[in-house]
Amino acid sequence: MDQATAQREAATILAAADALGADEATAMIRQYFAPNYSLILDDPVVKAEGPWLYTRNGNKIFDGVAAYSAANLGHGHPLVREVLKGFLDAQQPTVLGRFLGNPYMGLFGKKICELSGFERFLPANGGVEGPEAAIKLARRWAHKVKGVKGTAEILYAEGCFHGRTTTVTQMFGDDEPEAKEGFGPWTPGFRRIPFNDLAALEAAITDTTAAVLIEPIQGEGGINVPDEGHLAAVCKLCKERNVLVIFDEVQTGWARTGNMFCWMHEGEAARPDIMAIGKSVSGGYAPVAGILADNVLMELMDAGSHGSTFGGCPISSAIGYASLVAIEQEDLVAQAREKGAYVRERLEAIAAKSPRIETVRGRGLMFGIEVTKEDPDANAFSKKLLKMGAVIKGTHRWVLRFTPPIVATRDDLDHVLGLIEQAFVPE
Repeated sequence: MDQATAQREAATILAAADALGADEATAMIRQYFAPNYSLILDDPVVKAEGPWLYTRNGNKIFDGVAAYSAANLGHGHPLVREVLKGFLDAQQPTVLGRFLGNPYMGLFGKKICELSGFERFLPANGGVEGPEAAIKLARRWAHKVKGVKGTAEILYAEGCFHGRTTTVTQMFGDDEPEAKEGFGPWTPGFRRIPFNDLAALEAAITDTTAAVLIEPIQGEGGINVPDEGHLAAVCKLCKERNVLVIFDEVQTGWARTGNMFCWMHEGEAARPDIMAIGKSVSGGYAPVAGILADNVLMELMDAGSHGSTFGGCPISSAIGYASLVAIEQEDLVAQAREKGAYVRERLEAIAAKSPRIETVRGRGLMFGIEVTKEDPDANAFSKKLLKMGAVIKGTHRWVLRFTPPIVATRDDLDHVLGLIEQAFVPE
């Protein structure tokens, strides 16, 4: 296609999207897409900037979940947008496999290792590919280094969320039948243990245990925060028993909890062997994820052991690199720590006035607002808040997740906190 034709067709495509009404767009989505996601809005989002979403019908909505922490930098971050525009204007290749490489991959790899403190990065696409790759690496280590014969077992925590592939879908609890029913049989070699229970972990470890896979704070599970020192204790125990530690920091990573990664709150003693990352490393522009580990483990992932067409491709690497620069330059760690302290104080004050809020928990800018177990439940409060102008999603029926974009201003936060107060402390 020549340039003139491309420009003409592009104008037609953009005009078609701009002309599509809210009802028509929603109807088309429901007709042509699988219903595994139910739309929470019948008014499509046509613009997003910072913590704000703007709909076709002119509504302005606060994104109180930051696209499930994919938008720590907010929507449409200017640095990532400018890098992406320059990348496309320079006619850079958008898809090259890992076997060809590109300059952006080099920059991205160096930056992500510097910021994380690990020696090697294995790139992937969506967040679930991080835990999947980590499981493969742990099992290869167990067979080749530890000497496990037969099934190398992975321990995981009750209440976890690591994605929705066949392997990790089995990790959902029995209270979530819609996520599991009809998808078996399950991949063998996985065993559930209680979350935040060191004694249970110790009892579960056997000679065939390859690794324990846990979230430093459970997100989807209800913002469940382990005891202080628990992560370091897990690492110490696993080192003594020759078991790898995998931390899934897809949601908690990149400053969300007031440190670059959640495990860092407990220092080097809590450093995992393998760390899964994703979401916010993309700046919200494209799926970017992967795992980080040191050379002694990553050398086991030799040629042919794992692959991804788009993992580390030029456009993903350019976006990822720009996002990391923005995270660093804007000091998202300090922002999450300072704003998180302010938000916690406000939420606890609201809870003190509301008979419906049982507790507020979290770290940094990652909060769970647990309601008393009576109707209306958290999902009903979520719908109420959406009508008021804020996306704050319920999970496990009794908990509201509040994880606003870290770049949200004090005024932005005051606005949404005011809505929460109205919802829970009516006049």
